[in-house]
Amino acid sequence: MPESIQKEDWERFRALGSVPPSIREVVLRSWVRSRGRKEIETLKRAPSVAQDELRVIRHRNQRLRSAAQTAIRRAGYMLNDAGMMLLLCDRSGVVMEAEGDARILSRGQENHLHPGGHWDEDAIGTNAIGTALHLAKPVTISGVEHFCEAIQRWSCAAAPIRDPFNGALLGAIDISGPSGQPFGQVAAFSVTLAMQIEEAMRNAGLQEHRRLVERLLAERRERAGDAIMVLDRFGQPVWSSAGFDAAAGRAWDGEGRALHLPAEARDGDPGHLAARLRQVLPHADVDVLADRGDMLGVMLTLPRPGLRSRCPADPAVGLAQIAQSGACLGPICAAAAKYVEGGVPLLIEGPVGAGKETLARALHGAGPQAGQPFEFVDCSLLDADALRDDLVDAGALTRLAESGGTLCLDEPGQAPPPVQALLAQVLAHLRRAAGAPLQFLSLSSVGLAERMAQGELRSDLYFRLAAATLRLPALAERRDDLPGLIRRFAAAYPQQRHGRALRFTPAAMLHLQAHDWPGNLRELRNLMESLGATSLSGLIDVADLPRHLTRPAGPRAESTLRDRERAEIAAALAEAGGNMTEVARRLGIARSTLYLKLDQYGIPRPRRD
Repeated sequence: MPESIQKEDWERFRALGSVPPSIREVVLRSWVRSRGRKEIETLKRAPSVAQDELRVIRHRNQRLRSAAQTAIRRAGYMLNDAGMMLLLCDRSGVVMEAEGDARILSRGQENHLHPGGHWDEDAIGTNAIGTALHLAKPVTISGVEHFCEAIQRWSCAAAPIRDPFNGALLGAIDISGPSGQPFGQVAAFSVTLAMQIEEAMRNAGLQEHRRLVERLLAERRERAGDAIMVLDRFGQPVWSSAGFDAAAGRAWDGEGRALHLPAEARDGDPGHLAARLRQVLPHADVDVLADRGDMLGVMLTLPRPGLRSRCPADPAVGLAQIAQSGACLGPICAAAAKYVEGGVPLLIEGPVGAGKETLARALHGAGPQAGQPFEFVDCSLLDADALRDDLVDAGALTRLAESGGTLCLDEPGQAPPPVQALLAQVLAHLRRAAGAPLQFLSLSSVGLAERMAQGELRSDLYFRLAAATLRLPALAERRDDLPGLIRRFAAAYPQQRHGRALRFTPAAMLHLQAHDWPGNLRELRNLMESLGATSLSGLIDVADLPRHLTRPAGPRAESTLRDRERAEIAAALAEAGGNMTEVARRLGIARSTLYLKLDQYGIPRPRRD
């Protein structure tokens, strides 16, 4: 779009307040808003945020950035030949990503049209990014239409990006080029890109709903009589069990407050949503459902009257039992016990479901704090005000410091940035004020050292938590332990009707050994619970296993050739029903070689029925 005014029109407005007759209304209104900020008139470039703040902004807008990746990459390639650049901004006008012509990108740095530049109207006056965000609609600003003279070298077209699920303004996409060159259909192109990004977010949201339901199926245990509802990151119901509405009505005095949340609880942060729900319903179980480190939504559980809302994870499992459950766990348990004996703050890392909380409770029961309180804190739900109130009003943490015991922090890397600084101070205060031995344990499904290196975790908090670090292996890394673990869990969750431990046919056992167990011990435990509840005879055959355990194996992702060969042999055994001649034929090896491989990989030879 060509400029609607000339340079002298801009000068007369600046000097005398004279309104050019040909000026577009959107430009005039923005000039009027900008005129009251005298400091803008002499700026040569937009303000710029510090690199640390930019990292925080990028992390906070990861969902938008991920959805925009493909569109930005393709459009940036096209704009490289057009002499333009593409900018992705957050809702406050801070540039997060930039692509396009390298010469134009370099030239844009002179005015801070690059990552970190802050292009809100309040910061730099009339410009396409800031004005589009202010009006929440597409805007083109060309040349002299910019309020700040140093920016009049540019022509820009920006379009807002809205959340496809709740309509919230998330940011803007901007296309900028030197003023005076043909701008053509750039405004329409920016709108098209915004629509593409919104559609990508919609598809990602639907995919997230699917993952949310999968996490529900993986996490949910048998809770007879309990009412369960799963909410997405915006507090919208995804699934609820029968009778949840009636249970919620009784628990909330019929007001239904859980589904009528204020806007700040619907900002797309499951941690904020869970914190608000805990305030509304303090006696409910509120769990943040996560997958591969991504918080997806919240699960609400309303227990039956008279029952506890939360069951501890394997409370009867002792440290010796864990150490004996696998060759690699003996040294881990021995080292952990020494750290706890010495009062060393210990960080336990490992994938979701690997048994981190079980190990933490076992260490508490076997260490100097045995018999003292064990306080488990979900850091994704921590609130700064609640932490301050705890210190002022002698809450659970303060009482723990007085009596001694174990403070177990779950996923400290998911604590909001403002909470991290306060949490580090609280830990220091608790250690100084402790009237009895106090042990700090932390559990994380991601590497906290890497989070700290990326600026997502405060270093002072990390070093207070991780004087020592141990890693629990995934179940796929300890396949030799699987037969013993299966027998242990089968005995721990007996067939409910007859009280007998579950038994497995050789073919069923081979299918279990060939499975990758992405949910680790938690997935194994859930399977045994389910089989114990549904089996009539207590003897489990292949037909009794879930379909995902019996489908033919597709391309596998083992990390070594040894893992891949072992998995292929186990899968062939399962598919051939233990017929060794048929297995050797399928694998293309001699039976004698097959027997050597079975011994080498610790795969039990199938017994004849």
